[in-house]
Amino acid sequence: MKYVLFSLIGLVHLFGYTHETNEAFFKITQKENTIEVEAEFPWTIRNALINYNPLLEHSATKIDFQETFANYIKDNLILKNKSGAVLSFQDYQELENNGHSHQNNYLLLFKGTNLFEISNTIMFNIYDNQVNYNTVTVGAKEKTFKTSNGASRFVLDTNNKETYWYVLLLVIPIIYITYRFKNKKNSQLY
Repeated sequence: MKYVLFSLIGLVHLFGYTHETNEAFFKITQKENTIEVEAEFPWTIRNALINYNPLLEHSATKIDFQETFANYIKDNLILKNKSGAVLSFQDYQELENNGHSHQNNYLLLFKGTNLFEISNTIMFNIYDNQVNYNTVTVGAKEKTFKTSNGASRFVLDTNNKETYWYVLLLVIPIIYITYRFKNKKNSQLY
């Protein structure tokens, strides 16, 4: 009988994948005038909220949790545009859990465009080894990175055309000097 019990526990552990309590996942997508963030938190997000606002421990209202959650997101998920302005957090919606009762899924909405910098310190207030996995989609480009206590900020690559001007400014003098050198050398031969 105990072998059957150990086998069942092993199968549940093998097939019943659960997220680590110190890991959260974020899909960040830039839309026309908004940034949408699909966030998947472990059940321990509640502990992070209580740590952030200790009054929640004795609160019985859902409104207190909702307000604290919104403030927590504003303070710990900071999106900036190319000019360094912070994109304002607008609202959030609770999403279905896709059958996992140990997680909480939300859609977080930010107003703005030109996403450039992301600082994600969500749940760092309860775990020193917290890791946030972030996937950012801007247009057709997708970038994946993680934030942790040692690296809580990420700057998106900017493939602007100014870089080509710098290369061109370096190459033109080299071509000119090479051309002058060859012409001088050829004129000395005659």
